[in-house]
Amino acid sequence: MTGFIASIVEALGELRVNKGRILLSLIGVAFSVFALTAVLGAGGMLSSALEQSFERTGGRDKILTVYPSGGGEVTGAEQDELVLEQVDRLGIDQRSRKAYASTRVQTPQGVRNAEVTGVDPAYAGMYRMQPEEGRWIADSDRSRLAPALVVNQPMYEALGRPALGSEPVTLYGESGTQGTEQAVIIGVLPADEMTDYGLMAYMAVDAMDTLPGMTEESVRTSEYVLWVPPEQSDEIMDRLATALRDTPAGSFDVFPSSFSVDDIGFGVLRNAIVVVALLVLLLGGMGLVNISLVTVRYRVREIGIRRSYGATGGRIFFGVLMESVVATVVAGAVGVAGAVALVKAPFVTSAFENLGLVDVPPFPISAVLAGLIAATAVGVLAGALPALIATRIRVIDAIRS
Repeated sequence: MTGFIASIVEALGELRVNKGRILLSLIGVAFSVFALTAVLGAGGMLSSALEQSFERTGGRDKILTVYPSGGGEVTGAEQDELVLEQVDRLGIDQRSRKAYASTRVQTPQGVRNAEVTGVDPAYAGMYRMQPEEGRWIADSDRSRLAPALVVNQPMYEALGRPALGSEPVTLYGESGTQGTEQAVIIGVLPADEMTDYGLMAYMAVDAMDTLPGMTEESVRTSEYVLWVPPEQSDEIMDRLATALRDTPAGSFDVFPSSFSVDDIGFGVLRNAIVVVALLVLLLGGMGLVNISLVTVRYRVREIGIRRSYGATGGRIFFGVLMESVVATVVAGAVGVAGAVALVKAPFVTSAFENLGLVDVPPFPISAVLAGLIAATAVGVLAGALPALIATRIRVIDAIRS
C-alpha cells in the first residue's frame, strides 16, 4: 500500500514538472470524458422525460387494453363482472375501467360542453396523472351525493377557479331537459398541450350514473386497461384473448396500447452518440501516448540513474504507467464534474420538464462511473507503451546519454 501511494505522489510530482507538455492532451481527455458523461447523463434524463411523456398519453410499459367488440346481450354491470373475473384470475390488480359521457357545465361566460371520462382510482398511477392542485379520485368518491370531478386546466379556468372540494358547480344534461346536478371539483391536472384541447373531467366510473341524464343502465364500460409486467405481457394477452373470445357479453379484443422509448429507436441514437464520444476519447488518448513517449525520451538519464540505484523494471513500469493514469483520472474527474454541472443546470432541467419530465431523476451514477472508468482505461492504454519502453532502457546507455 505504501508503494502504491508513493507511486501516486511521484506521478503527481512528474505531472507538475511536465504539465506544459501534457496539458493540451489532458484537455482533450477531459473534454472527451465530459462529452461521454454528459451524453450518458442527459440521455438517461431525456429517456426518462420521453418515457414519462409517453406514459401520460399511452400508459406505462406495459398497458394492455381489453376492448369489447360487441355481440353480447348483457348489462354494463354484468359485462364488468365477467371481464374483471378473468382479470382477477390472472392476479392483475392494477386495472381500470373507462367509460365516456358528455355533459354541459355552467361557467361565468355561459353553459359549455365538457367531456367526462369515468375511471377507477388506479388509472392515475397507470398514466402518471398527478393533480397539480387537490387530489385524485378515491374509492370513497363512488358514493358521494355530489359527483367529484378532477378537471384539466382549461375547464378549471372556465369555471372561474372554484374552491376545491367545497364550491359547487352546476352540470346540465345534454338536451337541457334532463335536469341538473351539483358537482364539486376535487383536483386540477397540470397543463398539458397534448391533451388540453377542450373542457375535460375525470370521475369515478361507478358514480357516472349521478350525471344529469345518465342512469345505471346507460353507463357502460368502453374499454378496460391493465398494467402488467412487460415480460409477461404476451402470455397474459394470449390468455385473456382466449378467455374472452366468446362470452355472454360478446367477444373482446386484447392488444397492447403503450410503448417505450426503445420502440422508437431512441436507444440506437443514444448508443451512436456514445460511440462518437468514445472515439473522441480515444483520439485524446492517442495524443497523450505521443506526449508520454516524448517525455520518456527526455527522462532516459533519470531512469538510468534510478535503475543503477536498484529500481526494478516493475517499479519503473508502474511509475511511468501511474503518471498517465493519474493524469487522465484528474482530467476525467474535471470532465465528469463539468458534465454533472451542465446536465443539472436549471435551464437544462427546465428543458427536460418541457419535454414531459414530471419526476426529475438524479444524475445517473452509472454515467459518472462510466466517465471515470473510461478516463482510467485511457490512462492505462496511453501509459502502457511508454512504460514498456522505459523498462527496456539499458542502464549504461541511459547514463552515457
